[in-house]
Amino acid sequence: MTEGSTIRCYDHHAAAYDLYQSTVVPEYETAINTTALIVERYLGKSPKILDLGCGTGNASAAILKRSPGAKVFFLDGSASMVDAAEKKIEAVSPGSVIGSRVSDLAAEDWDRGLGKGEFDAVVSTLVLEHLDFESYKTVVKKCFDLLKPGGWLIAVEGYAEGESDMVGWFCELMDERRALIEDPDLSDFVSGLRAKEEVHYYTGKNQKATWWREAGFERVHVVWQYLCIALMAGIRP
Repeated sequence: MTEGSTIRCYDHHAAAYDLYQSTVVPEYETAINTTALIVERYLGKSPKILDLGCGTGNASAAILKRSPGAKVFFLDGSASMVDAAEKKIEAVSPGSVIGSRVSDLAAEDWDRGLGKGEFDAVVSTLVLEHLDFESYKTVVKKCFDLLKPGGWLIAVEGYAEGESDMVGWFCELMDERRALIEDPDLSDFVSGLRAKEEVHYYTGKNQKATWWREAGFERVHVVWQYLCIALMAGIRP
């Protein structure tokens, strides 16, 4: 996730993000709601959560519906997204946001001052796939350090397997669903930004699980998947 590429893309379309995601990205709401279900299952009603790459706060909003005592800390590379997330959560669950930071996950010090063993869960939805592989492994290790013993890393990510057409299939579905946005200018604007500036780094699920285990996580498994999107979870022992 480099300055001037993916972050800039999301800065530009923060206001349109929710409409675009819910309309165009196949099974987006399912992924978000399943993330919240996993948080409730593993961590109960009052976890302390780092929403990593928070976007406009959709994952945290879903989590707070199931775990109303949760406290969330927002971190994203886009200041516009962090601002949108804070406003959204303050409106639906006042007092649930305990802090925020604008920081690029590719930077070495993005976790500065967050505290070791501070969080019950790190939740990340459709974010880590934007990191090159070395940055990805570094971020996963930092997530391990930020978690309390017994804490969970829960991440929705894109992946790609060799000889698979799932990424192409997923993109075809997105193109079809763009027609559901009634404002063609908005659809073309956001799609154009993403095609030009959004960066993805895809690898297989097994490779990602290996990197998680190398960082120290146990019970690493895929909880849910749809075409080239998978929701993985792993615990810090």
